Amino acid sequence: MVITPTRQEITAASNDEADQLLNAVVEEMQHLAGQEGTCGILVTKTGPGQFTVELSEDVPFGVTEETTG
Repeated sequence: MVITPTRQEITAASNDEADQLLNAVVEEMQHLAGQEGTCGILVTKTGPGQFTVELSEDVPFGVTEETTG
């Protein structure tokens, strides 16, 4: 898992692991987004078992969006 303050990359070997990691990272990002007050959270599936979770100005504050990329 790669970590920066506003972006994290996740690699999971199973659906259960992906769910656990995504839930934990989204919770962290919600805390950061609350401090910023201007960004929402964007979750992008980048490949099998691979995700990027980041704060995004393209997503309204208080919203979490999912996409594939």
